Amino acid sequence: MAESLDNGAVASLRAHAQQAEHGLQTQALPGPTGESNELRLHGRGVIAVLAQGATPAEIHAAIAAAVVAGNAVVLLGADNSERLREVWLRAGLPAALLSLQPGDNGTQNALLADARLAGVCLAGAANSSGRAVLRQLVARPGAILPLISAAEVANPRQQYRFAAEQTLTINTAAAGGNAALLAGLH
Repeated sequence: MAESLDNGAVASLRAHAQQAEHGLQTQALPGPTGESNELRLHGRGVIAVLAQGATPAEIHAAIAAAVVAGNAVVLLGADNSERLREVWLRAGLPAALLSLQPGDNGTQNALLADARLAGVCLAGAANSSGRAVLRQLVARPGAILPLISAAEVANPRQQYRFAAEQTLTINTAAAGGNAALLAGLH
């Protein structure tokens, strides 16, 4: 996939993919005897990447971080969005994972109110709309959505911000996994 991206985008994609390989794996959690606990991280869904004032490198990093975590991206307000999308499509990204929207206020407001939205990323460090976006996200009904900053995108260790957590607890004693535990209950 990375062959048609520039060197900065390739480096960002590799860093995020490497972090996702380790940081987004299912993790065993401690628990009592007779219980199995796991933490799973998976994509949130659709992430809006607000690209007003962002450099191409910042936009590529935001797209890489979102996609590697298992999300689709709606890119909003990038000056050269068609060219950026074409680069990702040539690199092998499925077309359904990256869509484009104009960066006007009406489109942004509609996108931020859309129930299908799972998170928002401010791609550029110079993007000054963070407070306004945060106010819109807080006013939404339903689940609280993350607002991911450009600083978090730049740090691959923050990859988990693009993922949703899920815990799985299995009572192995009830499933016959620990008969000694049940025998001691008389």
